[in-house]
Amino acid sequence: MQGGVEYHIRPIRSDDAERECAFIMSLSPESRFQRLMYTLREPSAEFVARLVTIDQHRDMALVAVLGEGAAEKIIGVARYAADADGRDCEFAVAVADEWQCRGVGTTLTKLLFEYAAHEGFRTIYGTVFANNQRMLDLAQWLGLTVEEPVAGQATVRASLRLNPVARRLG
Repeated sequence: MQGGVEYHIRPIRSDDAERECAFIMSLSPESRFQRLMYTLREPSAEFVARLVTIDQHRDMALVAVLGEGAAEKIIGVARYAADADGRDCEFAVAVADEWQCRGVGTTLTKLLFEYAAHEGFRTIYGTVFANNQRMLDLAQWLGLTVEEPVAGQATVRASLRLNPVARRLG
């Protein structure tokens, strides 16, 4: 709960396609660019389908939502996708502009990292624009190591060594 408004966190589901599309479209152009790292006017149905279709191991997405049922609205998403070798994973997080700086991104990211460790990943990392101070601050707050910027490169890598937990059986 933040500011007297209760939100819930749960895994994204395939029936979240409309909510995910609405969430992306609700982001300011700057937030959309910071998250996707390219300009996107409107996401295609295929793109959204890829975002909401996860296997909960090699890729996972947690959403922060307000409301219930048909009135449910996504206000934040944190996701990871496994590297080709399946030992490390890349993460990204996006929070609706009006919910930024209210703990939603921090909460989502911590839960995602815990989940990734539980799934056995060694390292989780993100690619961040070197001028995205808010995300760099969050990365440092969460204990990630942020690489020094290299002249001429627009992005830096932020990574965290996880303590993998033995995967659940069954």
